[in-house]
Amino acid sequence: MKTQLIRSLIIVMVILAFITPNTALAHGEPVIAVNPAVAAAGGAITVTGNEMEPGEVFSLTLESPAGSILLGEATATGEGEEGGFTVTLTIPAETASGSYTVQAATEEGETATADLTVTAPTAEASAGPATLQEPSGEPHEIDRSKSIGQLIVAGVLVALSVAAGFILLRSRG
Repeated sequence: MKTQLIRSLIIVMVILAFITPNTALAHGEPVIAVNPAVAAAGGAITVTGNEMEPGEVFSLTLESPAGSILLGEATATGEGEEGGFTVTLTIPAETASGSYTVQAATEEGETATADLTVTAPTAEASAGPATLQEPSGEPHEIDRSKSIGQLIVAGVLVALSVAAGFILLRSRG
């Protein structure tokens, strides 16, 4: 009886380990890249998107704690299940200098982001690529948040592992 219970718990743990609460999209998660990574206000950037379904329309915005600035839209093109876009956009001249996130988002909620640093508009900045500057000392934050589903699955796996451990300990004693 105990052996059958242990086998059942192990089977359930293995099954739960392979079940993820996230929706897997056939074409993967969208990805964007911004070039150059440092641009002057009033200057142009090129945004390239990959891993998108052809026909998807993405709204491109410049995000900061102060708010959101609409840069434009792009439609993914391609064949089969793999699509993407390349679009050149102008950063509004009145955009304040600082660190921003370029976000590409669909109406269905798919998003992709890339970092962009905006500098003050100057003749040197718009004449070519930005030169390297000294590090700012600004702390870099990495978003390591987990979805509720991932936390629940992890909690269930821990609880099942603890239960299996207690059962094994009791069966030896």
